[in-house]
This record gives sequence, C-alpha cells and structure tokens, in this order.
Amino acid sequence: MNNRQYIIASFLKKFGVVRKQKRLQDAATELQLLKEAEEILGRNVWSNVKDLEYYKVNYWGINNLLQERENYTDKIIEIKSKIETIKQNQETRFKEANNPGQDIEAIYEKQKQVVEQIESEQQDISNVATNIKRSYDGVVAKLEAIQSTDASNEEVNSEQSKLEHLKKKFGDLKEKKLLSDTKLAKQSAILATIADSLKTSKSTYKDNAAGNYEVMGKANKAISAYRSKIGLLDNEIITHYGEIGRNISKEAFSDDDCKKAVKGKFNLCKIMGALRKSIDFNHDLADR
Repeated sequence: MNNRQYIIASFLKKFGVVRKQKRLQDAATELQLLKEAEEILGRNVWSNVKDLEYYKVNYWGINNLLQERENYTDKIIEIKSKIETIKQNQETRFKEANNPGQDIEAIYEKQKQVVEQIESEQQDISNVATNIKRSYDGVVAKLEAIQSTDASNEEVNSEQSKLEHLKKKFGDLKEKKLLSDTKLAKQSAILATIADSLKTSKSTYKDNAAGNYEVMGKANKAISAYRSKIGLLDNEIITHYGEIGRNISKEAFSDDDCKKAVKGKFNLCKIMGALRKSIDFNHDLADR
C-alpha cells in the first residue's frame, strides 16, 4: 500500500468502510515477504559487514557456523563414500558367491552327473534283480510242483539247471551292486565336498553381508544425526542473515558504511522500506 492508497482508505474508513480482515491479511502477507527479503539481503551482504562494529557478532557467528556446517558435510560425504565402497565390495562378493568361477562350477556339475549316472545304473541293477527274483520264484514253484508228480528226471534237471543259472546271475549282479555301492559312496563324498565348498562360500558372503548391514545401519544413523545438526546450524545462520538484513536495510539510508555494504542491493532496501510502511498503514487501518 502506498501513500495515495492509504489516504483514500483512511477517508473511506471515516464513512465506515474498514475492511479490517483484508488489512490484516495484507499486513501478514507483506510481513512474510519482508522476512524473506531480510534473509535474502543478509545472505548476499553478510561478508561485507566484517568491519562494521554492530554486525561483527553476526559476521563471525555466520563464519563459525558455516565452518561447522562444512565439517558436518565433509563427514557425511566421507560416510557416504564408505557406504558406497561397502556396497561395491558386497556386490563383488555376491557375484563371487553365486558364480564362484566356471572351473569349480563345471566340476560340481560334472561330478553331479557322475553321481546321477551311478544312481541310474543302480536302478537298472535293481530292476534286473527284481526280474531275476521273479523268474527264480517261478522256477522254484514249478520245480516243487513237478517234483510232486511223476515228472521225468530230464525235466527236473532242466529246471534245477535254470535255478543254478539264475543264482549265478543274481550273484554276479550282487557283486556288481557292491562295486557300484562303493563307487557311489566315493563319488558322493566328492560331490559333498564340492557342495560344502560352495555352501561355505555363500555362507561367508551372508555373514559378511550381515556385518555390512549393521555397519551401514550405524552409518545411516550417523548421517541422519549430522543432517539434523546441519538443520539446526542452518536455522541459526538464517537468523543471523535475517538480523543483518533487517537492520542494515534501515541503516543503509542514513549510514554511509552500511550503504556501501549493501552496494548492488540498495533497491531491495527501498522495497523493504516500502513494505514496512505498507504494513504500518494496514495495521493502522485495522486499528492495530
């Protein structure tokens, strides 16, 4: 609100046209704009007030706070760098644990095929043994039946010969099964050793990962703590900016050193002065 608008509004107020709520709202908006302008001005000119006695407390306060803020920022960068290194190392270990090299992986797969082949052979032996046992039981049953009759010796001898033949086949098969069992036990032991090696590698990765998660958890908490401290510092710095901007914007019109300090921002000081006057006008019209 300028002088002309204030005069008109004052005239209308005498006739009952107050619009108090609008005046208060306008004043609140202008006050917010003024505070933002004070901070902006202080942020831009604080380094120019080092030698001004009144503003030394603000200058050195900001200077010290910015140094402290930089220290916290450096610590955050350092922690983030460590976290990134841990993540990269963990990713490498994960790839190694899940792809531990083509040689050992190929050995494991090849050994697994050997064991599976022996198991398949044993299944074949078991199937053959079952068939032999079935044939043997059949011959025994037949032999018992014909011996109770008047069967010829030739027929009896033929069936007995079959039994002996089946017994020999079964014996050979049993020996083959024992050799196969020994072979399977040996090859299964080799496979188990390779599997344990892979499992140990993955378990080591998981243990390292768990430790890394704990470290990263603490690191992230530290980052949050530093960011919180930076937030508090920023509030203090903004308070100093606001104090500088508020005071020097007024003194720039009457003090040469202050006017020199706000060089390049003098028009902003004029705007801030106009805002203060408008705020006063609106409060006066609202009877505040």
